[in-house]
Amino acid sequence: MKSVSKFALILSLVALPNMATSAFAQDKPVKEKKGKDKKEAAPAAPKRNYSKPFIAAFSAVVDILNKQKNPEGAKAEFPKVVAAIANDDDRYEAGILAINIGAGVKDMALQEQGIDLLLASATTPANIKTEYTFRKAAIAYDSKNFASAEKLMIDAYNMGHRGNTIEFLISNAMSQQNKDAEAITWLAKAIEADKAAGKVNKAYFVRAAILSSKAKNYVGAANWYKQLLATENNPDYWHDALAFFDRSLTLNPEEELDVLRLMRVTNGLRFQQEYAQYLDSLSYIGVRYPAEAVAVLEEGFAKGVISRNNVTFSEKFTEAKSRLAEDTATLAGTIAPAKASPKGMLASLTADSFFSHKKYDTAKELYESALTKAPILDKDGKDQTDRTRFRLAMSKVMLADYAGAKADFAMITGANRKAIGEYWVMYIDHMVKASAAATPAPTAT
Repeated sequence: MKSVSKFALILSLVALPNMATSAFAQDKPVKEKKGKDKKEAAPAAPKRNYSKPFIAAFSAVVDILNKQKNPEGAKAEFPKVVAAIANDDDRYEAGILAINIGAGVKDMALQEQGIDLLLASATTPANIKTEYTFRKAAIAYDSKNFASAEKLMIDAYNMGHRGNTIEFLISNAMSQQNKDAEAITWLAKAIEADKAAGKVNKAYFVRAAILSSKAKNYVGAANWYKQLLATENNPDYWHDALAFFDRSLTLNPEEELDVLRLMRVTNGLRFQQEYAQYLDSLSYIGVRYPAEAVAVLEEGFAKGVISRNNVTFSEKFTEAKSRLAEDTATLAGTIAPAKASPKGMLASLTADSFFSHKKYDTAKELYESALTKAPILDKDGKDQTDRTRFRLAMSKVMLADYAGAKADFAMITGANRKAIGEYWVMYIDHMVKASAAATPAPTAT
């Protein structure tokens, strides 16, 4: 991620009074007014107890700075002010003066010396200590002293400093030290701070996912993108969310296929290996679903993600294309036997073929028929009821029966399919939102 820019602007955010007007200002009595114009006296400034040697040295440097308009001369004489410091009041005023001189001559080291004086003084008000702790952290960060920057920023945060994207800066200082787990924790704080302010910084979610992936925490990476998907229906987010999700679980080919189908529906397929993975899932027990294989390959060729010159893809395409005509011609004749069979698995497998041909209404009908014969057992006696209901839900999604699809996804019991179903439900939510946005508001009559 791009490094955070210089802190020159941040260092100008907290203004302290100019020494020429603040150091030894005398409190003036406030005249009491009568009647409705009567105003309360302003609160008295805290009484200071400056040492006499300090007053002499300080006044001389202030004159050089303000009367003679000679900041370089003031800088040269400033060590005399430091040498005269005798108490915390002296230290506080010397700190302000150093910051003012340092800003005038663009001397960051002198400004940092002033900050150190302020922080070391018991006289410095708590709110100013907080802000100048952050300033010192900013200087350390800009100098790439990330360990010091981290400590000081956390100190400032614990003292109450908010703003300046402090949570993100702490996170970045940590990640620069390869403390990625802690960095993710502070990114989460940055995200929560944004949510509280009604904002969404997408870069924070992406950054958290990258750091999670770096630690091979693919569950965490997928979840960060999942949160990001809740804010925006973005094909790139879908790709990354599902890619990390796929790496986070051990999926069987049927489960893998339904993840890739969602990636395809959301226009998230991005890479050659994903097309290869899709084809493997379609044909892991021989060439199945030729209609879907042809459609996926043609989409990949059209996008330029895969090439017809690639032997693997060209052979798969030729094979699937040769099977397509026969598969299409025999499809209609499979409906009646599937419904008549006492075993639900035949209807479920037949529904799969119709789904692959985008005949979602017939697929839905056959999946529903299969479920009336539950439990649905395959040839090995394994229960495929969850698989069938999941595909019924997918058919309803494709038919825009979103409420029905959600109800079916909610009935899934297997851990992997429940997790996959959560992403399909997120897709439904985006479709419902888009449909609502596209529907014109009723006009008054």
